[in-house]
Amino acid sequence: MSNAIKRDLFDFEIGYLTKSPCLNCEFRKELPKCHSQCMILDKIQTTLARGVSSQASSYES
Repeated sequence: MSNAIKRDLFDFEIGYLTKSPCLNCEFRKELPKCHSQCMILDKIQTTLARGVSSQASSYES
């Protein structure tokens, strides 16, 4: 099974979070220990990892 991520969405296509999913989570009292088992955060991280930045690089050579 491959964990390769196809980078096919620009950051403006993905959108942005307006509210942390942790704010209303039933396991909030367990923070930060609960984050490694959280399926919602895993899905968010995977979606963001697929994105390609739409901003131009400002690095100077």
